[in-house]
Amino acid sequence: MAEDDPLINQRYVEMSFTKEKLTSHIRSYVESHYPILYLVTPEDAEADAIISALADNRKIIEWNMARGLVYFETKQPYGASDYQDLSAALLHMLDQDYEQQIIVIRDAHLGLRDNPMAVARLKALATQILNREDARVTIFLVAPLVLIPAELEKLITLFDLPLPDEAAILEMIKTAARAFELTMDDETLSQLALSFQGLTHYEIKQLINRSYQSEGEIGRQHIDLIQDEKAQIIQKNGALELVKTQENMANIGGLRNLKAWLKQKEKVLADWHHARAFGVETPKGIMVVGMPGCGKSLTAKATASLFKLPLLKLDMGSMMGKYVGESEGNMRRALKVADAVSPCVLWVDEVEKAFAGIGSGGAGSEVATRMFGYFLTWMQEKTSQVFVIATANDISALPPELLRKGRFDEIFYVDFPTEMERKEIFNLHLKKRGKLNDGVNLEQLAKDTHDYSGADIEAIVKDAIESAFVDGKKPLDTERLQKIIKTTQPLGAVMKDKVKEYKDKFEQMKIKKAS
Repeated sequence: MAEDDPLINQRYVEMSFTKEKLTSHIRSYVESHYPILYLVTPEDAEADAIISALADNRKIIEWNMARGLVYFETKQPYGASDYQDLSAALLHMLDQDYEQQIIVIRDAHLGLRDNPMAVARLKALATQILNREDARVTIFLVAPLVLIPAELEKLITLFDLPLPDEAAILEMIKTAARAFELTMDDETLSQLALSFQGLTHYEIKQLINRSYQSEGEIGRQHIDLIQDEKAQIIQKNGALELVKTQENMANIGGLRNLKAWLKQKEKVLADWHHARAFGVETPKGIMVVGMPGCGKSLTAKATASLFKLPLLKLDMGSMMGKYVGESEGNMRRALKVADAVSPCVLWVDEVEKAFAGIGSGGAGSEVATRMFGYFLTWMQEKTSQVFVIATANDISALPPELLRKGRFDEIFYVDFPTEMERKEIFNLHLKKRGKLNDGVNLEQLAKDTHDYSGADIEAIVKDAIESAFVDGKKPLDTERLQKIIKTTQPLGAVMKDKVKEYKDKFEQMKIKKAS
């Protein structure tokens, strides 16, 4: 995303850095006397390494909930009292005459949650630091989640510490191979490094050790072990839903252009090691817009089956939180999980509802704008193999920034099925239920269902089968299906005005048709 993009959350410093560059970047904030720097990471050891590098011989004191005030290097209790309550520890700090100091508050989200006294005293401490021109004091909050009470919002700058990149992972694997006296070819190294992407240093080390201890080697055969660990991450995190699907492209009627496009991407992903070496860019994903009930959700499920990848569903409603920065933190956490379990397909359903209210003013708009800004930045800069499928009905409700080239590889418009496609959809649903016979005229049924969606047609088949059962288990025929058609109000008729509005908008934007 361009630096002047107004949708970037200015309180959040994006983390497309190596650890060394990020440390240098944070140093500029330390030297500019920013009072509170919030390091978002589940890896305490990585945070400690950065803080140590920035201390410049200043004394470091740490608070953590387990032991209160401790010495930073040894984690042993500091002083006569352990000060396990954060508000008490902060009162103690307020009484000190600090000139050069680093203060670390570990698991800050736990210490500050529902603790107004701790919030007030942290604000007072930060203000005290700002009012001392001769003071070189920096407060580091370290936590795996973001929690910023409104009273502290203007005093805090967020830094999301990066997970190890491919180069760092390769070095970890090579170091382990040397320690275990193993020889590994470049292709195996590359495939393992890609599989490990999205995991923490700790998780990677543990899996490498587990692989070696179980079989005495580390190789491509352990990729399934890595994927099992990533499935555990989804279950433990709860930010995303792992969708089990049996749908495939053969279950979708029509959408020939979209199917052909996805099959081309499938060939790239199936041989990604060589595709990348050839210069192919990492596939970002697609947006599928159009009429309700015409196969958008089914496409997301079938794509995961086609790619042979897990399907994760992002529920934007579950991202919302009550604290300042909590919603954005939830969004970051969800996308980090997607990165961690890559390669995968991430399905963002009804994406227009997720970012409703952007630009309308008010607190809700500010939160939506910040979440939207983070989502755009992640889409633009992600290097993990997360193939995003965003589905939307009302494209007019989407911010234009989301439709800009570079966010998605392509945008497809799904219209009501044509007559030929309706025949194909009837055929699919009747065969699926074992009810296709010589008494069913598919051509006639297709002619009788103009402006019917795929979901409408499925409902007609289901109702007709139920009617035939109740009527003495009679064979299904065209006449019975036509009776159900006559009593069904298709979506195209029910939403006539809205459908026309959608179609006009899609035509105006010259979006590629899925059929």
